[in-house]
Amino acid sequence: MSKHPLKNDLYTPITPEVLELFDRMRAVHGSWREVAYLSNTRLKVLRRWRNGTRKAISMTKMDELMTTTEVGDLRDYVWFTADDLVALGIWDAPAGPLDER
Repeated sequence: MSKHPLKNDLYTPITPEVLELFDRMRAVHGSWREVAYLSNTRLKVLRRWRNGTRKAISMTKMDELMTTTEVGDLRDYVWFTADDLVALGIWDAPAGPLDER
């Protein structure tokens, strides 16, 4: 049983392909502000994905970005559980015992 606090979603690492997708979204809509508005995403969150501060993006959020901007397809990316990302060294393990959520 997973002990990771983000266990209920799937994630894909921020790779050059994901960054290229973000660039295509911006090209289609003209600005990061428009992409943020359409996808109900804060500009600083988009910036953190683009500059590498965040190491992965959830399938839920990626679906929202793709659906609202009409750019991309979820099937183009490999999806992992939170525990997989810990095992791959992309995320740190949770700090201590967590309650089951």
